[in-house]
Amino acid sequence: MLYKIGEFAKLTNIPVKTLRYYDEINLLKPEEIDLFSGYRYYSDKQKEDLEIILALKEAGFSLEEIKKNKDNYSDEIMLLKKETLLREQERLDERIKKLDYLRNHIRDKKIILNGNIKEEPRKLERLR
Repeated sequence: MLYKIGEFAKLTNIPVKTLRYYDEINLLKPEEIDLFSGYRYYSDKQKEDLEIILALKEAGFSLEEIKKNKDNYSDEIMLLKKETLLREQERLDERIKKLDYLRNHIRDKKIILNGNIKEEPRKLERLR
């Protein structure tokens, strides 16, 4: 069965604008385009393709990565993405530690908000 873009948008809960963008970047092309009206038509199979695209996006893949690997999601690609996300998580954990350190010292008035440090400059330097 084929759906007009508006019907497909409602069916998938994805804005028409997003579907048009995915078409523009060659990520999810319509199954058919009516030459006379220009209407885009999508199929049931494309609903599954869209669900995969959205799941990959939610897992941290960029649209460019999804497009590049569209038909080749090997275990290796998934593991590489996992490694990338773990590195990002480590960086975020470090930033959270810095934030907690600063929050505690600002609260205790050991650090002046304009950046001039009254106490423990070595500890702050180590956290950078």
